[in-house]
Amino acid sequence: MMRTNLIALAAGACLAVAMPLANAAKTTGETIDDSTLGASTKAALVEAKAVSAGDINVEVYKGMVQLGGFVETQEAKDAAIAAAKSVEGHTKVVDAIAVVPGGRSMGQTMDDTTAQARLKADLAEKMGVEKATAINTDVRRGEALLTGWVAKQEYKDEAGTIAKNIKGVTKVHNLLSVKP
Repeated sequence: MMRTNLIALAAGACLAVAMPLANAAKTTGETIDDSTLGASTKAALVEAKAVSAGDINVEVYKGMVQLGGFVETQEAKDAAIAAAKSVEGHTKVVDAIAVVPGGRSMGQTMDDTTAQARLKADLAEKMGVEKATAINTDVRRGEALLTGWVAKQEYKDEAGTIAKNIKGVTKVHNLLSVKP
């Protein structure tokens, strides 16, 4: 456990130094605390049995932990949320996980990869690079997932509209959180 905490602290410090633009609305202390909390949450996901930690993205804003990603079962989603809630220091755990069962063929994987590349490019072009980098995207079986923290509701709405207009996207899970 001590090793996990040390790894979480080191990863958090590295992230705090690497993310100055995304964290401009936070103090240095909040940035370090959030980075440490994010790393500790990721470590808890790694230790959880029913969760593939690689499928879950962890974003933290002022103590609020957002879990985003695709999982195949409700059980995996519930396990991820329980793991995040078990970590001390969060003020809230925000569920931005979409359940999409079933695997993908090689062709579907290629189509999803192409749609995600288009989505990222369109977000950057239409919203600007700084806003687009705050948005995590994934596409699975034609379903687009948008997660992360944005500054305004209009940014969330705009990102959802952009995603709906991407060729190959059949459904949009706009689970972006608006910063309080």
